[in-house]
Amino acid sequence: MLRPEWRLWPISTFLCILDLKTGVTIALLFALFNKVAGIYGLISVLTGAGGSFAQLTLYLYSLLGLVGLGWGLKAVKEENPQYTLYFAHLFFVDHVFSTAWTYFFAVLWWVYTPHDGQRPANSAAQEAIRKGAGVNHTMTDVQLAAAANILWHEEKGTAAMVITISWLSKVYFALLLYSYAHHLRKGTFNSIRNLGLHHSAPAGYDPASVEEDDGNDEFYMSTLRTHHPNGTSSNLPNFVSAPERVGRHSSAQSRSSMGKITIPVQGNGEAFFEANGR
Repeated sequence: MLRPEWRLWPISTFLCILDLKTGVTIALLFALFNKVAGIYGLISVLTGAGGSFAQLTLYLYSLLGLVGLGWGLKAVKEENPQYTLYFAHLFFVDHVFSTAWTYFFAVLWWVYTPHDGQRPANSAAQEAIRKGAGVNHTMTDVQLAAAANILWHEEKGTAAMVITISWLSKVYFALLLYSYAHHLRKGTFNSIRNLGLHHSAPAGYDPASVEEDDGNDEFYMSTLRTHHPNGTSSNLPNFVSAPERVGRHSSAQSRSSMGKITIPVQGNGEAFFEANGR
């Protein structure tokens, strides 16, 4: 057992901006786009563009990965804790396989591929495109190799950075998926569902007080609506049983108690409403 300070706490939001379920969905959509790109590679191999055995196996694996992503998206949408955990394991295994392929192609490109500007055609179609383009240059092979080497040294750092960021992003996506499955299994997902929304709310904002105020408004509106026996409705409260006011207007009020209603208000004054009937 790991010590409590060494354990990884589950993630509750996506980059502290969106809720966890939305973040998981975005991560899976990125993975889906990656697998679809592999399908296009498989089509190019089957139509004669050529390719190595490693490329063909990667493209076939991408086709199987699309099926797994479709099943995983359904589990995430339905908030199924058991299937989501299974899919999190599957997503992690996919990251391990993708890392192996990435390492293989990176070593092949960085170490064994000559960057001398001489790009051989991988198929007859590419050779036909090259001849049809009619590209001519006045550089010798030595000058072309030197220029290509300079360009390679300028771009290989950017290429390594893109690969590293992509690899770390998929690690974060796997942690998101495991955290989502953890909250579903523990029953804590509903408590952190709108956590990002509450964090972005202004200072002093209390959602519970707003909901309570909404309920009070509905209560007062229902209290003010009264119905008369003749079928008409009024928005004025019924103060038939209210005590009579004692003061200088008591005599006038007693004489016209059937024609005028006195509604006490909070303040120094009173509001008087004339009734329709006598």
